Amino acid sequence: MSRVSIVNKAIAFIGDNRITDLSDDTMTAKAFNNIYVDSLKSILSECCWNFAKKRVVLNRLTETPAWGGGNYFQLPADVVRIFETTAHKWKIEGNYILTPESSVGILYTYLCEDDNKYPPRFVDALACRLAADVCFELTNNSSKQAELMNLYEGHYLPVAKSMNARDGSPDEIKDDAWVNAVYDGRWD
Repeated sequence: MSRVSIVNKAIAFIGDNRITDLSDDTMTAKAFNNIYVDSLKSILSECCWNFAKKRVVLNRLTETPAWGGGNYFQLPADVVRIFETTAHKWKIEGNYILTPESSVGILYTYLCEDDNKYPPRFVDALACRLAADVCFELTNNSSKQAELMNLYEGHYLPVAKSMNARDGSPDEIKDDAWVNAVYDGRWD
């Protein structure tokens, strides 16, 4: 699957003419070329996609916060969204993670621009999202744009997320502090 074929799939949702290259000198090619990466980042932020998942231990910086204490850790340049950390307490400040801990690892979705890694249902969702994002610019039809966004949010994205969730065994559900406090660890 190539970027052009994904865009042509999006164009089919709108009913416009197909393109041969994103650098074509057409309004359609220019519109899709302008929004492609932003739309991709948007859908990548929706889920911890298995094909775009990384685990890294972050580099601790010598720079420290002006007040409040803690340590800064440099975020990777390709971070789209963080889904898990080894730190118990943390927050993002700019391009850093601030935490009182001396080391931190993260599980995150990265900006995966390798179209060959995209599973088929993700491609369908991305094409629908692209179509929704560029629809008004090309058609001047806000109801068609809303229809495409509803189709993306109500069908294509949930199906892609469901397929993504099926890749591997389910996560173990652990009791939390509330359950343990109520039952004191006993299940009579």
